[in-house]
Amino acid sequence: MNTPNRQTIYEKGACVGSGRHDYFFSENPEELAHAQAICGRCPVRLPCLEEALAIGADWGVWGGVIFWEGKTYHRKRARGRPTREERHLPVEASREELLAAI
Repeated sequence: MNTPNRQTIYEKGACVGSGRHDYFFSENPEELAHAQAICGRCPVRLPCLEEALAIGADWGVWGGVIFWEGKTYHRKRARGRPTREERHLPVEASREELLAAI
């Protein structure tokens, strides 16, 4: 893959013009989901994820994936038991799975 350099990612990322940088490093599951939605329309989503995996990102939403204490997640649940609709949805993502995607 011909990966853009870090500067290109920071210039062309959908997060740049979103005005919601706080969502990308929030602890609120709804704000994190909003950040992931912004990533969904990003032209450099995969290079961003690749960069986050390469640098070992500990926190934030990178390429549509939540990094929390060095672990990767598809989504972040609110505290308490999952709802019936959420029970079947995956939460944690393996780095191998993510690397295979990029």
